[in-house]
Amino acid sequence: MRKVYGLIRTLGATSKYKGYYFVAEAVKLSMGFAEKPVRITKDVYPCLARKFKSTPVNVEHDIRTVINICWENNREKIQEIAGYTLEYKPTNSEFVDMLAYYLKEQI
Repeated sequence: MRKVYGLIRTLGATSKYKGYYFVAEAVKLSMGFAEKPVRITKDVYPCLARKFKSTPVNVEHDIRTVINICWENNREKIQEIAGYTLEYKPTNSEFVDMLAYYLKEQI
């Protein structure tokens, strides 16, 4: 988990955002779904909402907020993690998938 938190911090988001924890947990969950595609709205948001006593809508919004912060603060690092030039800000599922894949490759 420390690597996930460290990566999110290098992108410019800190623990003052609720989405910081949501992104970290979503990455952890998606790394556990290696054998099948991750359905973020069906699998991840409800799970995180239960764990953090929130709602799936709030989880989605808070993750999007963190992505906006990261996109504004360190777009170059996001593109390095993605492995290609991004024409637009990544969606929640793209962002989580990129971080999970990047961290898997680092291990």
